[in-house]
Amino acid sequence: MYHIIIEQTKEYKKRMKYDSVKNSFYETEFESLAHVRNFPHPHGWIKESGTPPEPHLDVILLSLGKYELGDEVAIKIVGCFMRNDGDSKLIGILPERSETDFLGLPEIEKADLQRLYPRLDKGEGWFGAVIAEEIIDKFYAKGRNE
Repeated sequence: MYHIIIEQTKEYKKRMKYDSVKNSFYETEFESLAHVRNFPHPHGWIKESGTPPEPHLDVILLSLGKYELGDEVAIKIVGCFMRNDGDSKLIGILPERSETDFLGLPEIEKADLQRLYPRLDKGEGWFGAVIAEEIIDKFYAKGRNE
């Protein structure tokens, strides 16, 4: 079990960023990808992985609940969007849900995710829990070796 710190919700038209010095969020000049692509789910980072701008793991929370920036929510990881630039996005759901893998998600949520990242470049794609855990393991192994 992990925890997401909410960094972006559909309510914000601009990309939000976390200021670790002030422990607050601020609006950037860039449009939010989630807003532009009508993506209803929040995203943020895995609390246990670090805090931006330091190395951390990004996660999308498949939930239509109402969240505020900075909220901490328990999640389980069921998949990921692997990017070829190394900035992969984990997929989290609330722990009480029965799904354990990306393949078991409802089609509407898969369609939401496909709308967020509709184009796949070489080496990119949607993967299940096994690949997501490999991304997490690699992240933590890298941190221990530095």
